[in-house]
Amino acid sequence: MLVAQITDTHIKPNGRLAYGNVLDSSSLLRRVVKHCNEFNPKIDIVIVTGDLTDSGQLEEYEEFNKIMKDLKIPWFLIPGNHDDKNTLMEFFDKHKYLPRNEKFCHYVIDEYPFVLMGLDSTVLGKSYGEFCDERLKWLENNLELFSSKPAFLFMHHPPFATGIEGMDNQNLKNSSKFFEILKSYPHVKHIACGHVHRATETVIEGIGISIAPNGAHSVNLDLNSKGPPMFIMEPPTIRIFKLDVVSENVVSHLSFVGKFDGPYPFYSENGILLD
Repeated sequence: MLVAQITDTHIKPNGRLAYGNVLDSSSLLRRVVKHCNEFNPKIDIVIVTGDLTDSGQLEEYEEFNKIMKDLKIPWFLIPGNHDDKNTLMEFFDKHKYLPRNEKFCHYVIDEYPFVLMGLDSTVLGKSYGEFCDERLKWLENNLELFSSKPAFLFMHHPPFATGIEGMDNQNLKNSSKFFEILKSYPHVKHIACGHVHRATETVIEGIGISIAPNGAHSVNLDLNSKGPPMFIMEPPTIRIFKLDVVSENVVSHLSFVGKFDGPYPFYSENGILLD
């Protein structure tokens, strides 16, 4: 099973450029959608891990959806801190997996070999994320309920520090409570996050955790203390997860969006390594 992850697209209304007229997020998302459609072998699902828009405006969701209509793969979304959760859930009312008239945008997808859990880590009016007691209880109840299959979790805010101080100040605030629950559920195989705009990985409590790079702009890799928040236009990239049904392992790859030289053969037609 192949899962692609798109994150932090930061779409502006009507394709307007962002951040000082530098970032053309709409054009970059179109390239990402085309890349996912053409990926071989076929991607089974796409997850979008928050910050679909830059400021949660209705016009931004309209622009995002107009581009995503070209995606020929089932896709599932969760909100990020730049989204307006209520506007998002109202606008995407045809996404039947999204909760209706609920405080939080948590949900479970149980139609694949891995159970997928979208977790809402957003806090109204704040850049950081947090799971309140109610959300933690929801997580515990559903991990118990869906314990017969391996679980793949996805959320916006990463539950670990990356060393990029400006982003670490905005990560998941109560991650210790989160992991205290996960320790009791070994069927959780991976947690996929967004928010940081960089490819980053770690392991906590035996669970692989990754942050997806960005299909638009990247946060500058500044590991200095008190480094200023900056972005850089690195090649757009998405994550591709291979979820192995037999071993229940999750393997993560990076897939760069664009045209590059190659692929070239290592061996001749006679099976000899090319000089």
